[in-house]
Amino acid sequence: MELKGKKEGVFLSLLLLTGFFFLLEISFFIQGNRVYFSDFIYVSNQLSIPYSIIPGILFFIFSQIILHVLYCSLVFVIFKGVAYFLSVKRDNFLNLGIIIWFAGIILILLLNQHFFPNSKFSLLVSFFLPNKLISNIVLLLFSTFCVFFIIFGILGWLKYCFSIFDKFFGYRYTRCECHPRESGDPFRIDSRLRGNDTIVSGNDTITCRCDITGNNIRRHKINRHYFYGLFIGLISFSFIYIYFHQPTSTSTLPPKRPNIVIIGVDSLRPDFLSFFGSDRATPFFDSFLNQASVFSEAVTPLARTFPSWVSVFTGQYPVENNIRTDLQNQDHVNFQSTLPQILKKEGYETIFATDETRFSNIDHNIGFERIVSPPVGLNDFLLGTFNDFPLSNLLVNTFIGQKIFPYSYANRSVDFTYQPDSFLNLIKPYLKAERTKPLFLSIHFCLSHNPYVWSQLKAAPLNIQERYAESVIRVDTQVKQFFSLLEDNHLLDHAIVVLLSDHGEALEFPGDRITEKDLFISDHQNKQAIPQFYPPSLDEEAVNQSAGHGTDVLGLSQYHTVLAFRLYGFGQEKVKVYSDEVTLLDIKPTILAFLGLSSPKSSGSSLVDLISGKIQTLPKRHLFIESDFTPQSIQTLYPEKRKVMLEGIELFQIDPVTTRLTVKDKMFKMILESKQYADIYDQWILALYPTNQFHYIPILVNLENGLWTDDLHSKFALQSPAQAMLQKLKCFYSISLNSKTLTRASTFVSKS
Repeated sequence: MELKGKKEGVFLSLLLLTGFFFLLEISFFIQGNRVYFSDFIYVSNQLSIPYSIIPGILFFIFSQIILHVLYCSLVFVIFKGVAYFLSVKRDNFLNLGIIIWFAGIILILLLNQHFFPNSKFSLLVSFFLPNKLISNIVLLLFSTFCVFFIIFGILGWLKYCFSIFDKFFGYRYTRCECHPRESGDPFRIDSRLRGNDTIVSGNDTITCRCDITGNNIRRHKINRHYFYGLFIGLISFSFIYIYFHQPTSTSTLPPKRPNIVIIGVDSLRPDFLSFFGSDRATPFFDSFLNQASVFSEAVTPLARTFPSWVSVFTGQYPVENNIRTDLQNQDHVNFQSTLPQILKKEGYETIFATDETRFSNIDHNIGFERIVSPPVGLNDFLLGTFNDFPLSNLLVNTFIGQKIFPYSYANRSVDFTYQPDSFLNLIKPYLKAERTKPLFLSIHFCLSHNPYVWSQLKAAPLNIQERYAESVIRVDTQVKQFFSLLEDNHLLDHAIVVLLSDHGEALEFPGDRITEKDLFISDHQNKQAIPQFYPPSLDEEAVNQSAGHGTDVLGLSQYHTVLAFRLYGFGQEKVKVYSDEVTLLDIKPTILAFLGLSSPKSSGSSLVDLISGKIQTLPKRHLFIESDFTPQSIQTLYPEKRKVMLEGIELFQIDPVTTRLTVKDKMFKMILESKQYADIYDQWILALYPTNQFHYIPILVNLENGLWTDDLHSKFALQSPAQAMLQKLKCFYSISLNSKTLTRASTFVSKS
């Protein structure tokens, strides 16, 4: 496009503006995250940071620079089109370019605020446009401006292309020398000529001589006809291809053995589903549970994601499979008898998918052939957290964003840009793949995990309980869309589906710890004194409150999980809600029993006979639960990631090859010493709270009437199976318990 004069100067000016804007972005980002940068320096001194993270960091920086250069180039292309279409004078080139550039930048900031309200740059825009209505009006206004610029730019380039086309394919305008017959004096005229022509005007006959011959004109005509034919042919072929080449789903004959799909939802409390009485509608979960075998009293042995899932796959308690905490080193763990390993040997294709990997190192060693997730490692913590720039935010959930920002795409940990649909797009190709083997798929949705926000949900106006409720409603929709993908690819024609939550969530509701102050049985002289057996909280919890998950064994809302089995075209099941006390350890033996296989090295029990109606109830058994390492920074409804990281930094090390965080072996003993233990048996739960390395406070609770005590020698305790439960705990966890190690609480809180 011929725009002579200042076009090179315009591009250079736009490039300088873009570079200045990029520096402002970095400056604002550093200012808003200066605490994290100082923390990173501290962490770097505490941990040995491997050099293997450098390529990822360099690629991230390079991608950001290229993205900004591409924006500058796009503005320049639009500017050239607009200038050509509107015939702008060259003296106004620079002003036009700057106007388009500023309009684009303002639009990007406004779009970032609209689509990613939890982004730090959204907070900056909100400072100037605090009113949402005004912000939307300004967004509409600048969107209109930019649309017009783009339209004029496209028209300008079309105008330019048509002029080139006409010069190449059309008749040529040229100056020819013409001679009237009478005078014979030559003169020049401008006309569209076809070689040698004779022009008759009135009574005069004019003969003109042109340089273009008839053969040349004919060649241009032929070229133009070839072009038209080729264009029409391409359009026709495209329509025919689209019509006859519709994408088809993988419609294959059902395998002899059913597909097995385990769907996990992080931190999902049963009482937040309308199926269990919640006021907020969760229509898909309800529809699934209404046609399934539902276990309303299911618990997890440890209310943290990684140990909980490992217990599902092994059918063993954490103390048996030796996964006692998140991010535990797995070098000395035997995973030869896990559910995926067994199914792989039986001819199954095994896949695990999740949208969060920071604290759950589920990998191929458990038996999965394929892991579908954001990249794992230290760069997930670094680049996922720091990638908060308006341009990259708008691209991060696209196909391009998946390639250049893999640590942010479909990553639930990057909550300010996470879109639930991106995770579905990540798993979709693996569901569509043609297969000859039955499929074992385990998938974990983390949308309902703290902080309970995602890209479209602004955190500020909602309290923590409201955010959690909104996240449950949104994950209901996400799981529904996932089921649609399963159905579209015929993976539910012959299948066993398990719906579970890896653990629950305590939200400091009254009753989230099952010790009500009015139901305490006391032999103290001061009847108003309640023992403070639980660790102190940042939120000053009452005796009947707890927060988070894996922090408190008497916070049963942390350990109470969703568990349901549904059969699709396979076997018979009794659609019913079972009140039997079960554990997530029962999933492995149940699935294998459906397939007619034994369950080696499993502490769980098969539920097949109950589901099929062969038995009416399960025999009584002891169910054990334990807490995880719980620094004070976690004992709150509002945990700050940096405080959690700094408080626990001495626990971790970085694998120099995989760059994954794992718990140091020498710190493992400290984690075990901080654990709480509990035994659930019949209508009772006995919990042990450590006071120091050698002493525990016992708390006995009747689950039916809520009465509880810290005195195992009281009449109330002697009428219970407390002593038998105490022995079970002692043997199972190999802890030393006697009259010296069991103690009463030394601090109290008032009932009033």
